[in-house]
Amino acid sequence: MNNPFSDFYHVPNGQELLDIAFKRAMKSSAQVSKNAPILLKAKKKELKRIKVAIKEIIERILQIIKTVPMIGELPEFYKELASLIVDIDELRLTLGKLNGILPIFNQIERESSKKLSQIENPKEADKIRRSAFGRISSILRKQNANLEYLNEIRGGLRKIPSLDYTIPCVVVAGYPNVGKSSIVKNVSTNKKIEVQEYPFTTKELNLGHLEIQRRFDTIKIQIMDTPGILDRPMPSRNNIELKAILALKTISDLILFVFDPTPACGYSINSQIELFQEIKHNFTKEGKISILVLINKMDLASAKEIDYLKEHLGLKENEYFLTNGLTGENIDKVITYLYNKYNQD
Repeated sequence: MNNPFSDFYHVPNGQELLDIAFKRAMKSSAQVSKNAPILLKAKKKELKRIKVAIKEIIERILQIIKTVPMIGELPEFYKELASLIVDIDELRLTLGKLNGILPIFNQIERESSKKLSQIENPKEADKIRRSAFGRISSILRKQNANLEYLNEIRGGLRKIPSLDYTIPCVVVAGYPNVGKSSIVKNVSTNKKIEVQEYPFTTKELNLGHLEIQRRFDTIKIQIMDTPGILDRPMPSRNNIELKAILALKTISDLILFVFDPTPACGYSINSQIELFQEIKHNFTKEGKISILVLINKMDLASAKEIDYLKEHLGLKENEYFLTNGLTGENIDKVITYLYNKYNQD
């Protein structure tokens, strides 16, 4: 599905709302007979202005509220991602406050209408309208902080990637500099893979797609690199990153864990093995997410380094591939693996 916050557009502040509403109100005109008494014309003109201003503000506030999805009703993935960016309770409270002022505007309209019906001097109509506009202004200015808060968070919520939780998602994990991004870019069927970068807390998600042609249809697989999220031991993570991992777990059904058995990446092989065990434990312990090992930089790795890794992981021949992310060597084997896994009619 598309990002449910994609329609969360610019939220005007209190003064912007007032300017829009009052400008439209002052341009409006009531339908009154030319031969009607001056007093009646004044009443209808000012009541029309009050109604137009209030209607404009109410409609715009309702539109703001409607563009923010009910987060509690979203799929788990989007719910978790949204909670990384905003305080869900604060957001709910803010929307509630905005919704709570709408009946007050309707009350102002009713009271103004009653006052206008009782005046005997046309000049009093202008005073009543000015008084109503003053009350409207006061109410909206008190809500200015809430409006600015919504506009502040909208940017982060709109940048949540549009991940389709109904189709397969392959997560690429491993320490930095082991070749994860190269793997993501090369896992494609002789096409330039679509790679997009999304802010994710202080990190990024690199998202690519791979199409698998089946007998009667074609399915698209999401390939996700997660730098900064799945590239260091769990104890080193903060609460936000742990939530990010929880979000990924809700859409992932396969992990490609990339190893660099050489010293080139700057991280020891034992540290990489430790991270692998943590990811495997946290993602696959319920049996819903499988894991495939990619031993990358095969052109630089010695037979001894590769054997050490295979031995300590207890890898069987069908549980890993030797790859070279830069040249694309053996990437075809990874693609074939994905094809066989998802080529289920």
